[in-house]
Amino acid sequence: KGKWGPLGGELLHFSYGRCTMMHIVRDGANGGAVPLGGRFLSGACRGRFNPKDGHLYVTGLLGWQTSAIRDGCLQRVRFTGEPIRQPIGMKIHANGIRLTFSTPLDKKIAEDIDSWAAEQWNYKWTKNYGSKDWSVKNPAKQGRDAVPIQSAQLLPDGKSVFLQMAKVVPVHSMAIQYNLDTTQGKIFKGTYYLTVNEVGKALEK
Repeated sequence: KGKWGPLGGELLHFSYGRCTMMHIVRDGANGGAVPLGGRFLSGACRGRFNPKDGHLYVTGLLGWQTSAIRDGCLQRVRFTGEPIRQPIGMKIHANGIRLTFSTPLDKKIAEDIDSWAAEQWNYKWTKNYGSKDWSVKNPAKQGRDAVPIQSAQLLPDGKSVFLQMAKVVPVHSMAIQYNLDTTQGKIFKGTYYLTVNEVGKALEK
């Protein structure tokens, strides 16, 4: 905390299979993952912060089902001070989802619903390995459901956007795509993957 900019004090998670790292954004029992840039040479398994320099040191290995290109790795990740443009907070409401970004957003682009897209799906828990994507609206049907975004409102802090939806329900997986501009005109886009376990009160606008 205090050495990683907007990520200071937050939770990081490694992907062994994809040799990458992500930021875990939480709201009580709800949580989601935002991919961070860069790739490790091997399957990232263990990370530790050095209290002396504040840098993150990561070890990895090559094994079953990983995209690693080396047998192992010991690599450093440090915060350079360059701007980070991504979601860093969320809040689940009965009538939509509020996403907070690490940088002020261009109001016109943020409130354009064409800057956003969302879909959701569930998994089936069985004795089999893995699961197909299953519709939330029709549990017997494979596939994902589009989640219409009725409106997008930039909140007074200039960094948070409320995405109004007809009804938010608990779901194993939701993906929110964004294509935004900062107030400095820097374009950035990505996908935020989240799980909804608990739905809070409706946000009154």
